[in-house]
Amino acid sequence: MAGAMMMAQMSWHSAETELLSPTNLGADVWIDFSDPTSYTTVGSTITAVTDKASNFTITVGGTPTTGTTLNSLATGTFDGNENLTSTGTGPYADSGNHYAVGIFQWASTTSTRDSFWSADAGRTYAVSSSDSSNGWPGEIDYDGSNQISFGKAKQDFTVSVSQNTWTIVSTSFNKTGNEIFGRINGSQASAGDPYSTSMNSVADFRLMRNRASVELAGKAAEFFWVAGPTGTGGTDISNVEKAEGYIAWKWGLQGNLPVSHPYKNAAPTT
Repeated sequence: MAGAMMMAQMSWHSAETELLSPTNLGADVWIDFSDPTSYTTVGSTITAVTDKASNFTITVGGTPTTGTTLNSLATGTFDGNENLTSTGTGPYADSGNHYAVGIFQWASTTSTRDSFWSADAGRTYAVSSSDSSNGWPGEIDYDGSNQISFGKAKQDFTVSVSQNTWTIVSTSFNKTGNEIFGRINGSQASAGDPYSTSMNSVADFRLMRNRASVELAGKAAEFFWVAGPTGTGGTDISNVEKAEGYIAWKWGLQGNLPVSHPYKNAAPTT
């Protein structure tokens, strides 16, 4: 199986000479379970993880494992007592602009706002399950006192994430266009909020863990965020769409993208 996963990884990159990657987008944190050179294992247990963007030092909490695959690429499994957390701050937002995309699935949730990812600083957010047990109605949790969007403690998703289902999850914090929203499988999946107060320029990183140290049972394939604009200006989100196109095609989930998505039929190029 290890040989097959390595061949799949090599196949993607050998065909990628003109295809876009998180490096082209300027990723500021990048966790990639398909790349066995970016983490260390003892058996199937992951003991160390490298941020491929080289900005964050990552600590492995508990004993997450690798071995399950998506599109013949390795993924990470977390049992609800495991996470990845940075031990120092790194780039998070540029003049408030930030976007993130990842591929996740959840196995079980509690009522404690289990998160696919979160950040910890003065003004930060988390992508969480909301306060539902064994479900994922979903929210962007602003942590009320942040005042990222005045008068708002959270933004509810309008599209839920199904249990044990690989899903592309994205967020767009566009200070230039004064809007914040979440996306599921390449479509906007929350009503949107005005962007009132810029997020911090640096923050701590959490994967499969919220800011209250509650961990999520599920799986992760790849995740990255960019401390930069969501597109070319105004309300443009072309950079977010490129990120979604890259990750969808790499992991074989392009069929999840809507017909209207610019990368429904072909992966983005540089």
